[in-house]
Amino acid sequence: MEKNSDPLWNGTKTVRDNLETLRIYLIDCVDVGMRDTGDEFYNEILSLIDDCAVLSTMDELSELIERAKIVEEDIDAWLALHGRSSLSLPWPKI
Repeated sequence: MEKNSDPLWNGTKTVRDNLETLRIYLIDCVDVGMRDTGDEFYNEILSLIDDCAVLSTMDELSELIERAKIVEEDIDAWLALHGRSSLSLPWPKI
């Protein structure tokens, strides 16, 4: 597989992969009985994934990364309340 040298493409792919990891982890937690009240976290993750599809600049990517980190921190706090270990995802540096 050829690696793309475009930093925007690579950063967006990493962010999308991280968001997908969060989405799957969240689904697993809900499946074992943890409640995502009103699907708040799930909907926010889906919104961020949708935003990845329309990024066109590194500034937009940087802003999206900051928003995604906040969601990850919120999910980590939610996990801690339920006695689960938190995630620590590697986010691209812009």
